[in-house]
Amino acid sequence: MTAPATLTSMMLLTLRAPGEAAAVILSRPWPRDALWSAVVVISVVNTWLATLSNYIFPVPEQLQTFLASPFLYFTLIAGGFVLMVHALFWTGRMLGGAETMGDLLTLMIWLQVMRTVAQAVMIVLILLSPVLASFVMLFVGVATLWIFMHFLNIGLKLNSMMRAFGVLIVGTMGLLLSLSILFSIIGVAAIGVPPNV
Repeated sequence: MTAPATLTSMMLLTLRAPGEAAAVILSRPWPRDALWSAVVVISVVNTWLATLSNYIFPVPEQLQTFLASPFLYFTLIAGGFVLMVHALFWTGRMLGGAETMGDLLTLMIWLQVMRTVAQAVMIVLILLSPVLASFVMLFVGVATLWIFMHFLNIGLKLNSMMRAFGVLIVGTMGLLLSLSILFSIIGVAAIGVPPNV
């Protein structure tokens, strides 16, 4: 299998065939230090984009607590990502999945890269055409779920999309519990979590 030559072609492959894209991503070794460094970099970029977005389109007052301090927002983004990966990994392992976290971490980082690019595109689209931006946002949401399920299946070696769905449900509940603990630790007041996250 030949790896796509460019970042754009890799993103298109991920949208078209997530399983094939996952195989390409995992076909080369990624040092653990490089993966965790990537988490930090992506979290920094997400923080910058969120700050920029809030400057252009101010969020409701109850959400300002998170964006008022870039460091606080970075902590939530990075901490939430780490908790998500661990919640999904241990849930998958309980269901007979992978014994190591490396593949899942690698695929989740790539998914975050794609979501970060999508976030940057959305900021531009909202400025140019809010209506078009709303349709693109819907597409991004559906595509993310589609890719996420395939990446869970492959990253955790579950060999079943149904088991991947089970990991998603149980892992999400574990993540929400972990995030509530994280919010308590950093002293952030709960803002309410939509029931259909």
